Amino acid sequence: MDSNLLDSLLDLEEEFYNEGYELGTADGAESGYTEGSVFAVEKGFEKFVEMGRLYGKALVWAQRLDLKQSGVKPSSQTANADSLSLDPSICKDMPSLPPHSTRLARNLQTLLELVDPATLDMRNTEEAVNDVDERLKGAATKAKLIQRAMGEREDSGAQAEPKDMQASGDGSGSIEDISALNIRH
Repeated sequence: MDSNLLDSLLDLEEEFYNEGYELGTADGAESGYTEGSVFAVEKGFEKFVEMGRLYGKALVWAQRLDLKQSGVKPSSQTANADSLSLDPSICKDMPSLPPHSTRLARNLQTLLELVDPATLDMRNTEEAVNDVDERLKGAATKAKLIQRAMGEREDSGAQAEPKDMQASGDGSGSIEDISALNIRH
């Protein structure tokens, strides 16, 4: 009778282990799906915010450059922008740029085609995600080329930290890195 009692105690530990494992697996699958969905929405939002920022910059540049006078045939995107009469008053106050370079106009036209929101694929497929990533990378490169050609300063994006907020540590990220701490007097 005593051996039966001990066997049931040993089996009890195994039962609790298996029950805990099964509950943890089910809980992990549910929370993993939820966390993965939230992560996907956050990353998608970040990509499309950057696309929108580049689209806005391209529209302002197009207004300043006036693609019609540059000799470059307007694309459907540029024609669409003209039909919407996107002529904000702030663009009128900015100095217009002389159409001295057809290369600049072509780069701007390509940038407008890359970031056109009407042509972005919103499906959640591997091909659509890769297409958006490639277009975003190409648009960022075109924007840098256009900024350099126009003589504008390059910005590092909307999430840039002010210089006084950046840590000046050794970059190791270890807990012993105290070089970023301010000295109190």
